[in-house]
Amino acid sequence: MGFVVIGIVLVICIFTVTLVVIRKHSNGDIKLEVTAVCEGKNELDQAIMKIYFTFSIGKLAHRKKDIIGSIDWSKGWMPVCYNLKENGAYQEDRLLPATNEKTYTTFEINTTNAIDHLGRGEGYVVLVLEDPISTVQSRAGVILAVTANMVTYQLSDSTSWNNDFAVNH
Repeated sequence: MGFVVIGIVLVICIFTVTLVVIRKHSNGDIKLEVTAVCEGKNELDQAIMKIYFTFSIGKLAHRKKDIIGSIDWSKGWMPVCYNLKENGAYQEDRLLPATNEKTYTTFEINTTNAIDHLGRGEGYVVLVLEDPISTVQSRAGVILAVTANMVTYQLSDSTSWNNDFAVNH
C-alpha cells in the first residue's frame, strides 16, 4: 500500500515539474525592449529622440492576433511620428493619431507585415522637445497589448535619458 501512495505522489511530482518547466520556457520568448537614441535637432532647434522598441511574441505569432501599441512620455516632449519595420525594412514614417492626451498615444501594428515568422518585430516613435523644462531626466515607455485567442498579453518597458545631453547634442 505504501508503494502505491509513493508511486502516485511521484507521478504527481513529475507531472507538476514538467508543467512548470514547459510554462517557463513558453513565457521566455515573449518580450519587449525599449531604448532611446538622440537624433540631434530639427530645423526648429528642438531636440529629437527616437524611442526604438523590439519585441517578440513567440508562439503567439502563429495564432490569430491583434496588437495595439501605446507610448507615454515625460512632460515637455511631443510625439511626431512612428515607424514599423514591415517585411524586413522600415517604411514611410506615419503620423501618430491626434488625441487630447498630452502624455500618451496609441498606434496599431499590422500583424501581417510587421511581425516575422519567428514572432519578432521592431519600430520606433519620434519625440521632439517642445517645451524644455527644468528636470534633469526624461522617460518614455512603450506598452504592447497582444490579443490572441481572446487572451490579452501586455508587454511593457521604458527608458530614460539625461535632458542636458539631448538638448546639447
